[in-house]
Amino acid sequence: MAENKLKRLTEDENQDSTAEPPNKKRKESSDLLKKFNCQYFYIDKSLLIKEFLQDESEIVCVTRPSGYGKTTNLKMLRYFFEMNYENIKENEFQNLQNKKYFENLLISKEKEDDQTYLDKYQGKYPVIYLDFSFVIIEETYEATIESFKSFIKKLFRSYKNINLKNLDKYDKEQWENFQSGIFSLYELKESISFLCLSLNEAFNKQIILLIDNYDSPILNTVNTSFYNEFFKFYKDVFLNIFKEDKYYHYLFKTFITGNLNVNEYYFNEINLINNSIIDGKYKEYFNITDSEMKKLISILKLNNEIFDKYGYYDNINDINELSTTNSKNINITNEINIIFSSNLTHFIDNNNNNNNNNNNNNNNNNINNNNNNNNNNNNNNNNKSNNIKVDNMNENDKMNNYIGNKDENNKIKFYDLFQVLHNIKTKINKKILNNSSFNIEFINEIFKNFDYTLIKDMIFLLQNGYIEKKIPELTNYEMLKKDYINKHREIIWTLLIEYGYLIVDVTTNNGIISEVRKLIIKTEDIREFIKKNFFEWKKNLFNVEKIKNTIDSLIRNYDEERIIEFLKDTIINNFGYDYDYEYEFLDKYYNIIYSLLSLSDECKVVTKKIFNENNDIRELLIIPKKNLKSNNNKNDIVYIIINYNDIVKEGCIEALDYNENLEFDDIKLKEKYDKIIKFGIAFNEKICDVIYEINYGNKTKEKEMQKKAYTGEEFQDASNKNFYLIDKTKMISTLINSENNAYLITRPRRFGKSINLSMIKEFFEKPINEIENEDKKFVFDGLEVSKDRKNMRHFHKYPVIYLNFMGNNNSEDSSSIINFLKAEISSVFIYYKSRIDFNKLSEIQQEKWNKIEQKSDGVILQNTIKFLCTCLKEFYKRRCIILIDEYDKIFSEKLKSKSMLKTIKTFFSNTFKGNKSLHFGIVTGCLDLGLKELNSGANNFTKCSLLKDDYFSDCYGFTEDELNKILSYFNISDSKEKSDSNKKKDGIKERLKKKYDGYSCFSNEGIVKNIYNPYSIMKFVKDNVNKKENYKLTNYWVNTGSNDELKSLIEKDDYNFEIEFLSLLSGRIIKVSNSEDSGIDDSYLRKNISYEDIWKVLFFSGYLTVADEEEYKENIKNMNDIKIKYTSNDPKVYKMKSNEIQKYKNELIETKESNDIIYYKIPNQEVLNNFYKLIEELNNKVIKSNNGNFTISEVLENFINGIYEKDLKMINENLNKYLIQFSSRHFPISNKKKSKKSKKSKKSKKSKKSTKSKKITESTESTESTESTESSESTESSPPEHVYQLFLMQLFFNLSVKGLVAEQESGYGIIDIGFPNKKVKEEYIIIEIKVSDKDDQNSLSKACKEAINQIDNQKYDEKFTNSFSKIIKYGMAFNRRKCLIEMKENDGNIKEYEDNEDDNKT
Repeated sequence: MAENKLKRLTEDENQDSTAEPPNKKRKESSDLLKKFNCQYFYIDKSLLIKEFLQDESEIVCVTRPSGYGKTTNLKMLRYFFEMNYENIKENEFQNLQNKKYFENLLISKEKEDDQTYLDKYQGKYPVIYLDFSFVIIEETYEATIESFKSFIKKLFRSYKNINLKNLDKYDKEQWENFQSGIFSLYELKESISFLCLSLNEAFNKQIILLIDNYDSPILNTVNTSFYNEFFKFYKDVFLNIFKEDKYYHYLFKTFITGNLNVNEYYFNEINLINNSIIDGKYKEYFNITDSEMKKLISILKLNNEIFDKYGYYDNINDINELSTTNSKNINITNEINIIFSSNLTHFIDNNNNNNNNNNNNNNNNNINNNNNNNNNNNNNNNNKSNNIKVDNMNENDKMNNYIGNKDENNKIKFYDLFQVLHNIKTKINKKILNNSSFNIEFINEIFKNFDYTLIKDMIFLLQNGYIEKKIPELTNYEMLKKDYINKHREIIWTLLIEYGYLIVDVTTNNGIISEVRKLIIKTEDIREFIKKNFFEWKKNLFNVEKIKNTIDSLIRNYDEERIIEFLKDTIINNFGYDYDYEYEFLDKYYNIIYSLLSLSDECKVVTKKIFNENNDIRELLIIPKKNLKSNNNKNDIVYIIINYNDIVKEGCIEALDYNENLEFDDIKLKEKYDKIIKFGIAFNEKICDVIYEINYGNKTKEKEMQKKAYTGEEFQDASNKNFYLIDKTKMISTLINSENNAYLITRPRRFGKSINLSMIKEFFEKPINEIENEDKKFVFDGLEVSKDRKNMRHFHKYPVIYLNFMGNNNSEDSSSIINFLKAEISSVFIYYKSRIDFNKLSEIQQEKWNKIEQKSDGVILQNTIKFLCTCLKEFYKRRCIILIDEYDKIFSEKLKSKSMLKTIKTFFSNTFKGNKSLHFGIVTGCLDLGLKELNSGANNFTKCSLLKDDYFSDCYGFTEDELNKILSYFNISDSKEKSDSNKKKDGIKERLKKKYDGYSCFSNEGIVKNIYNPYSIMKFVKDNVNKKENYKLTNYWVNTGSNDELKSLIEKDDYNFEIEFLSLLSGRIIKVSNSEDSGIDDSYLRKNISYEDIWKVLFFSGYLTVADEEEYKENIKNMNDIKIKYTSNDPKVYKMKSNEIQKYKNELIETKESNDIIYYKIPNQEVLNNFYKLIEELNNKVIKSNNGNFTISEVLENFINGIYEKDLKMINENLNKYLIQFSSRHFPISNKKKSKKSKKSKKSKKSKKSTKSKKITESTESTESTESTESSESTESSPPEHVYQLFLMQLFFNLSVKGLVAEQESGYGIIDIGFPNKKVKEEYIIIEIKVSDKDDQNSLSKACKEAINQIDNQKYDEKFTNSFSKIIKYGMAFNRRKCLIEMKENDGNIKEYEDNEDDNKT
């Protein structure tokens, strides 16, 4: 049954080969695969048994690289020959337990002397199987010997059930010692020979000795400090086995496998002849033959083309060079036997089910064609290859063409066993598996250090598929030491052959085999592997800091000293090449530079076509590959001239003067390229020098940007799309040359914070691949930062961590703010996971990283970025740059939890303070908020605001010169515009200055003035390109944000009624005292903002700017008397005459202020208009009262209209409504008498430095304190008259009353307020103000009449009667927040206002 089943599987290709056998046989197949160390299938190589027995040599040695089936074949031999030790009498002739595995293999059909090999040899011998790869090499010789002892102990224990009765007492004791691990070093050396002799005596049979990986311990110790000592020991162990056999004859046959063919002298002592990878004998047992491959593909229904890259035509010229036993079957598929595992049969079933009938027929036909017409295929490949022009082929085509052109009819095709198996595993698992068949350690070792000769040779090998080399013989293991290989690099080619990468073409030339051999890459897959690792080597070399920096210095940064240092170190090192003549230094340096530049994937190294070796000049041209692909000549090219001169500096000059026309072969460089970097490199033996110069092409033009203004925030986006940008890259230069490690930069919104941060990120962040690098490579070309080559040493070198907290605007509470922060941090970790080899982190680091990325509970938020810096430093070998934009958005008023506020503050503290992995950090925002605690210690923030910025004062906003450049570039004329009245207005520059200029910034060099709002300017440009008139000037900047926050700030405590605020609106520069720390207190988050912090918030937000003392004094000097009066806190000023005011102004100008004074002003019309709009919005707020709802705007409009229209009812009702809105703080009540306690309270208040400015109604000392509830003796009175005079003056001023005068001399006195009637041109209005002691109607009316009579008696109208025909005289009486107004026209009667509603109460 089993035989029939296997016969169908191996002979009938069109039959369903995966029909599952009975369970018993399926288990036997599974057991066989397990026994033979096979996972998916076993290609029957059992005829090796016959070959082994018929070999004349008693010791067979085969060396192959890992993955060639050595262990599988040795295990097959073991289970074929090994007897049953436990029950030898009962099964004297055969081990029936193992026999079942061979009954259906090819060896079962073979006979010797009319007896099958199974009957004659199977299960008849004691077998000793040694796999020396299990000997663990420790760090010391002693520890390694102990490891070897453990290996021997396990070996003896594997024979624990053997009957030792035939051994004498001494041998039994020795056996027990070996099993227990108690034996000496001498006994250890004799252990294996003792085991052989003991088994021979125990069973009276000769031994089959199988040794796998015999050279593994040697190879693993060859580069250790104890190699010599261990090698002597191991040689003794090994040789003793065969020396003792000469005397005792206990060995029947020995099969040894190893990795490398080393003709060590001691092999001669045991007559060991090695069958290496280049020999024909045994080759078919350690590869897959062409016929076996076809059979395998046929059964698995796989595409033959997939496996072609694993095939190779070996150097066997005749099929008879193969093992003769199997040569007759090499192309007969019926004699091929393959046993599959159960999971592979399921795979075959699935393949069959997924293929339709047509595909099955096609596959079968293809298989038949492959089986029957192998020669035709070979001829077709030949024909196909012959049609390819070699000159135009890439590296892959050259290799394929080379293989195809071989005379394949005289060659035998084999397939790499491991690679085929690996590909099938990949198909089954449906994922790419790690390929470990190649000796990565060896490749890594040869592709390790910079070797300029090997680089050149490898480039040639990969381009042509072959190379001609003299191959040294491996005569001892000393030649495998790293030191030896480094000094004798030619041994690498021998090792490439031994490890199965290359094949030696043994074709003779007229019967003579040359010492120089032609080496061919074995398979296409190996070529891909070598190419990958070669380029990986080049990449690794390129990433070696010294090499990379040198290459960058040659093609990008042009650092002469770094190039000199590398060349000197390289030429001094011994690269281990033996030459028949001394290498000329000029060619040596030429090769170094050529190989060095070949490491870079960014450029192509071009050599001269016409080259004279006797010339003392060598030339190289370095062309960016992008130029070659797209004929884009905008990139720099590098032209290197190498010279030999006794005086190296002069040699450099000679090289630079050489070829001044810059012609390279037939290329005229100046006509083709925009910029040529020319290097002169000169040598004198081990001394060298380097000088470079820059040559510009004939057609070089300055880069032009689009006439399209950019108002976004992404620097790279603007640069890539060629938008117009003002160059602010000198900020990068400042960062590079500064020693500060943390900056807090505050500027108003839309002032360039984000785009500058984006610019910094683009400059410093290291690209992860060529595509990303190409996108960013030219972004900074021609900009200010690129003019200093030292700056470019930092270009694209660092990991940059970028966070933006703008999105926190949507957070609703403390918890959502923390969640937002976690999400932002998580996104950074996700971003960098794709940019590093994450698996190289430790398990602890990976676990922590994943928790942060997944926003898991328990993550210590405060340490996350610091942890990320530590991880990134391991990969980039550089400290990190941290950029946080809109940081103040995280400090929201919704952050009510003190613990969560502390968490966020600690996050900033841990990120920037004491972070050893931090190169530098920048935090930007509008408000200096939340980070006061960090402003201490050695690592505090360097604060940079408009208040003080010693580093970036002109990097935010546009200067006057920059504005001029912008207007000129966009063709915006400065011609004057004419109004309808034909009067000339300001030119556009003057209008822009008034509208968008006015910001200032203090620095260590003084104050930088005339900073323009950048957003408004660029938006203006977008709206007015190429215009010469009818310009559109809009409030661009103020419309980018909501006024809600500002409105809330000003509305709080009626801030819009403050004297300083109203002074600002009138154009006055105000003084405000400032604490040492310019930051805003955390109370701002709780809406409990101090008076001082209100100014700070307005300043940081861009609604105010700073001025210096000089500008403040100039502002005082230019203010008229009216503004001085109603914007002054001093009550005396209001009563001053003109000459007194001038004296007062001089006093202000000459006063020396303390250092804690800040001068604030409104910067420009755009902001001023916004304030007016805001006040208008506040005035339009609906106020509820007993007499109905109203707005302040309505009240004020009705009040002034009542004044103009002489409507006493309108005047009285609306002014009283307006007054009632003021608090007692605005109109403080004076006490006629004060208790001692009250005075004490006043004194205490005065002694404290108040952060609150005086209000518009503050006057004399008597008005500074409020009502005292502690004194029963005090009586209340209203503020003095000048308080109400100032109140009305400010009111009229804000109502834009024209011709307004105050405290002006007329007649015999001074009028309080006067102005023309806007609605009646012939009328002039005079207002006299009185304060009543009582607030009843009669008292107020009496005061009104006193005021009107004073106007008449003092003849206040005398000055105005010549210009106006009618004088309207108003008497206004006040008591606290109540008033009454009466009127008289010329000499008429006084008109009274009768209030019928409960004594004028509102």
